[in-house]
Amino acid sequence: MNISTSDRRNHSTRSHAIIVGGGVIGASIAYELGKAGFACTIIDKSGWSQEASTAAAGMLGAQSETHHPGPFYDLCRASQQLYSDWTEELEAASGIAPQYIAKGIVRAALSEEDEQELRSRLDWIQDAEWLDAQSLLQIENELTPSVRGGLYLPKDHQVHPVWLTRSLRAALERQGCCVKEWAPVFKLLTAPGTGSVCGVSTPEGELYADLVVLAAGAWSSSLTEPLGLKLPIFPVKGQCLALRTEAPLISHTLFTKGCYIVPKADGSCIIGATQVEAGFDKRATATAISVLHDRAQELLPRMAEAEFVSTWSGLRPGTLDGLPYLGAWEGAPGLLLATGHFRNGILLAPITGRVIGQLATGITPEVDLTPYAPARALAGASQAL
Repeated sequence: MNISTSDRRNHSTRSHAIIVGGGVIGASIAYELGKAGFACTIIDKSGWSQEASTAAAGMLGAQSETHHPGPFYDLCRASQQLYSDWTEELEAASGIAPQYIAKGIVRAALSEEDEQELRSRLDWIQDAEWLDAQSLLQIENELTPSVRGGLYLPKDHQVHPVWLTRSLRAALERQGCCVKEWAPVFKLLTAPGTGSVCGVSTPEGELYADLVVLAAGAWSSSLTEPLGLKLPIFPVKGQCLALRTEAPLISHTLFTKGCYIVPKADGSCIIGATQVEAGFDKRATATAISVLHDRAQELLPRMAEAEFVSTWSGLRPGTLDGLPYLGAWEGAPGLLLATGHFRNGILLAPITGRVIGQLATGITPEVDLTPYAPARALAGASQAL
């Protein structure tokens, strides 16, 4: 996109934000900050959306992937409710459809233990209905006849992660956002005397900004630790598999213990996903493919006939308590954190962008961020001692 002289002048006079991390979380934050008037630069150590954002099938499973009520469930629900309007806005802003599909999820039980656990969620979960085996087979007749029943979650939808990130990239380009790929951040820069974060050090030199947002996923702790904040974030490898049949077998996303199958608009199905703590090893393995295919075939027997399309993996940022780190830390003014979303980054992208944008512009966030405060990492470290 060519920027006119007047646009460049406006870009130079606006508040500048650097977002460290070019995944769906960093991109969503940059998009909201751009709408709020910030001139944004995204910096990523690799290519666009190459890590956790690619280790996803795009399920928006606020209901299907939370196991108990509480603030995290509420956060997921809040983000889920934004998705339809948000993706419409992104398509209008970018000219690229994120492939949002408003079709529910079937969370099927294949064992008595799983059935009991799923039925127990009916005491607190919203917008869910228990369907017996016969009713499930009426919705999806390719399901295994041994299915015991399951939860039908009509408001758990899906989006295509690849097209979502492409839509975000195009929208950011139209905003004038600068995206620097293959540019690792060596450290966060602080102002002498105040400790305020004022920029980043990169191979191109030092870059300064009015605001720095850390959304670097599993790599975030290496940047905060020199400031005195050691975040207990660790990489969890997620491997997915794409298959295609001659004609679509299902219309809803199917989910059971250890496996999900997400039908996409191009006729393929994404099957996922593994959870392996293997450090920063991203290699896709034959064993993982075999396990995923076996579980998918157990749920949907005709997957045995499917054509292999591809497999891939990415590193999700896991946390010890399962919650992301969102917001400011008093030990580093000028820095906002949005990291540790684990396997919920796609789902939580809209609400994360919103609340970080609100913090950056001095607005009280619409969500109570207390459970996600970065300072809780210090409390956890003290208890460990």
